[in-house]
Amino acid sequence: MFGFIKNFFSDRPESVDTREPNPIQEVDFTRKRNHYGVSYDPHLIDNLKGDHNHLVGLYGRIWSEGFEANDRQKTADLVTQFKRDFQAHLLKENVKFYVYLEQKLSDDSSSMDLVKDFRSEMNDIAQAVIRFCKTYSKPIITAEQKQSFEKDFETVGKVLTHRVSLEENELYTLYQPD
Repeated sequence: MFGFIKNFFSDRPESVDTREPNPIQEVDFTRKRNHYGVSYDPHLIDNLKGDHNHLVGLYGRIWSEGFEANDRQKTADLVTQFKRDFQAHLLKENVKFYVYLEQKLSDDSSSMDLVKDFRSEMNDIAQAVIRFCKTYSKPIITAEQKQSFEKDFETVGKVLTHRVSLEENELYTLYQPD
C-alpha cells in the first residue's frame, strides 16, 4: 500500500550498513578535537545512513506488524520505539553533524544558508513526527482514530523518506574532513 517505503529501499546502494544502530553511544572524550570543537568522524555518514535504514524499516513494521495485522498494542509499541530511535538519531545528527558543518562552513555563506535551511526544515519535520508518535503511542480504539492513523502514517512516511533522500544525496556531501 505504501510504495514510499519500498521505493526508499529499492533506490539504496547495497553497501550501506543495515545493522540496527545503538542509539546510546559512548563519546570518546580523549580524541583530539579540531579547532572547530567537534571532530570529524569518518564513520558518521555511514552511521547516519544506517540509522535511516533502521528508522524506515521500523516505520514499515509499524504498518505491517502492527496496524495491518490489527495488533493495536504492537502498533503503539512500535510507534513508541520509533519515537525513541528517531529522537536518538536527531540528537546524533544535531550534535555531531550539524554543529560540525556550521562551524566548518562559517566562512561560506551560501553553504551555511543551505545547512541552516536543512536544519530548520528538519526541526519542523521532527515536530510533526513527534506529534504523530505521541498521538499513536497509545492503542488505537475508535474507527475514527484508525482512519486518521492511515492518513497520518502515509503523510509522515512520505515526508520522512523524501527528507532522508535529500539529506543523503545533498546535505551529507558537505560533511568533509578539514
